[in-house]
Amino acid sequence: MAGRVTFRVLFGGEDDARKLIIESGIPNTVEEFALQIKTFFQVTEPFRLQYRDREMDDQFMNLSSASELEDKATVKVVFMPSDTTSSNPLTRDASPTIPGTPSSVSSSSHGANDSDSYSSNDTIILPSPETRSCSWPKVFVVPRFSYCAEMILHSGNNEFNAHGTLLSPTPKTRSDILQGLAEEIMKYTAYPKDEQLEEVAKALIQSHPCLLEKGTRSGYCGWKHYLKIKMMNFRSKLSRAGHPEVAVNSLKNKRTGQEKPAANIKKPRKAEVNFCPNIPRGETRENMEAERVALLTEVKKKKKDEAEIKKMMQHTFSLRRQEVLQEPAIPEFHNRWPALFDVSEINLEFIRLTTIPLTSKFLGELDRLTDNFIKLFNAKGGVAGRKITAIMAQMDNNEDINVRRDCVLSCLSIYLNEDLDTLVKEYMEVNPLGPEEPEDKVGRVGAPKPKRLHYARDDNSRPNNKIWQAAEDLRQSVKPKPDVKRSKASLGKEQALQSPRKSLRLKEIQSLTLGGGSTLKQDIESMAEADVAEKTMGIYAVRAVGHGPDGQGNGRFADVGVVLEGVEVLHNLQSVSHACVMLYGLIYALNLSYPKSLKRTFEVYQKILMDLDSTTLSPKVQALKIKLLQ
Repeated sequence: MAGRVTFRVLFGGEDDARKLIIESGIPNTVEEFALQIKTFFQVTEPFRLQYRDREMDDQFMNLSSASELEDKATVKVVFMPSDTTSSNPLTRDASPTIPGTPSSVSSSSHGANDSDSYSSNDTIILPSPETRSCSWPKVFVVPRFSYCAEMILHSGNNEFNAHGTLLSPTPKTRSDILQGLAEEIMKYTAYPKDEQLEEVAKALIQSHPCLLEKGTRSGYCGWKHYLKIKMMNFRSKLSRAGHPEVAVNSLKNKRTGQEKPAANIKKPRKAEVNFCPNIPRGETRENMEAERVALLTEVKKKKKDEAEIKKMMQHTFSLRRQEVLQEPAIPEFHNRWPALFDVSEINLEFIRLTTIPLTSKFLGELDRLTDNFIKLFNAKGGVAGRKITAIMAQMDNNEDINVRRDCVLSCLSIYLNEDLDTLVKEYMEVNPLGPEEPEDKVGRVGAPKPKRLHYARDDNSRPNNKIWQAAEDLRQSVKPKPDVKRSKASLGKEQALQSPRKSLRLKEIQSLTLGGGSTLKQDIESMAEADVAEKTMGIYAVRAVGHGPDGQGNGRFADVGVVLEGVEVLHNLQSVSHACVMLYGLIYALNLSYPKSLKRTFEVYQKILMDLDSTTLSPKVQALKIKLLQ
């Protein structure tokens, strides 16, 4: 509805009634209306809205639709306790809160279907005051400043509304305003982006129009510049005070050869909320290290206490993140924190970092957008279109949701002129006991300790022990690749993943023979094992016997796993799509860079599927998003 509308807003009761004027008319959604109230009245606490229902004798009812609003209506703001968390989605829908409000976070990880049963617990609460509970808000709310500054601004706003006179704040008043804004920004990030600073400066002028600057293009360019300088000085003070998020970038903490202020700055680059949290109050690094050792002991037990492990992982989060930012080698970090390399813990770690669930969000959005993706893929022509058609053909006679997801992700990379095969290496399993043996006697996913890759034995009834031992010796002798480059660095070592010589499929080389006539099957195993061991970052997938990608069987895998720096960190995953989700979570948990050859694909994962930092997109991903929404 267009045109100016007015609302009577009650805060608690009739004794606190305020007037709200919206020039653009009645908002389209309840969330937009709530944001108007939050911005206009500078509300910082979570709340829900109620309206007077004429059919119920003007009793207040929960506002669930903007259609209930009308001009000069009375609405009531009901504040909710900040420590209230709920895992029931129906409760959250019935009482909408303001998005982006700093409060205790409760994230439901229910999946879209039964295949998401491997996701984390239904609720994860971040009780520590040292961790942030929300990302950058959709609408920045200007905080209240010092008492003196608020009085000056109140008088200045009245003078501006009456006569249009602008306020020239004194250096002390300007300093108080900038200090208040810097502290509010710090609730969300220590390194705000340029567009975020502009958003804060704009919100300041909207809340206090007397501070408008004449002679500038936007009216707040000067305030944006002041904020940028203030945040630099504020970070310097925090660094001297020992705040870990900024102290990690001090010159004394930099590596040899990087003793420059602008070299290798460690800061959130993928919308992390808790990038480098502080040690919990009352704890020391020595106490946290002792708890890490106790956690390591608990993980090695035969009968693990999963609840205790999750509790200890939550408590040692700050110590673990500070270690991650020191860029340790993956094998070393894997030995120190083996509990992290688990599907449920990766989900929980992702929530600690971003405050949103990983598996349910990723796969839920992928399933929701699948039909739109397929429409785009079918319209693709050329060589890419033919590749996409061949992959999509696997879905025709297969209703398995995992196969469908795998195909969509593969086609997505091709659509973006990238190739998921540079990351995923596929192998074919061969029954080592012969076709007459039952399948349950072969090492499979369900076995206690399944082998990653299964290959045929020699033509003789017994395996060639010498070649078998040589293969094992080769696998053990292959050293992992050096450290994976961290954020803002290219993965120059990816040639090990992309080398044509390293991408040999088993089915392509099974026919090779030795000079004496014996087969190379044991040598094939050593080559495959060495191939996996040399991967800097990759996913391996072993197809089960009789389940080929050309429609034979149901396309299932005997094993799918993730490899980082030559270390198999995950195995027995359900599908390639599940492995992609876990690899994406590990990239966040270990502060790794996206694979250079799949930069756009992982950008889609982050900014479209996960909706993290979705305001700034590359041209190619922006075009894809526009087509998806058409």
